[in-house]
Amino acid sequence: MGSITRGTTNPNRLRRSDRYLTGVLAPVLRRATDPLLVDLGFGAAPLTTVELWQRVRVVRPDAEVVGIEIDPGRVAAAASHARPGLSFRRGGFEIPTGARSPVLVRAFNVLRQYPV
Repeated sequence: MGSITRGTTNPNRLRRSDRYLTGVLAPVLRRATDPLLVDLGFGAAPLTTVELWQRVRVVRPDAEVVGIEIDPGRVAAAASHARPGLSFRRGGFEIPTGARSPVLVRAFNVLRQYPV
């Protein structure tokens, strides 16, 4: 599955990519029949996943965002932030979404754990 990293993050760290997603890529979200988005490797705190969910729902209120993290402790801690359309799961690059295909997979900084 991979290795657990330090997982640091900060509020609004990915706001620019979220703006791009909800602006330039908004037509893709609107056309999606099953608007599932994945935040792969949300880190020590689920801040960026929650922010993605909040921003995407402006464009697509029925969108579902899933935060995926390799560290089971981080997933357990994130559970208190779950609500309809926002969930957290343990996993890695295999992206455990079952039969559903995400419209978008966001993976920032998760590749740095692997040697070049």
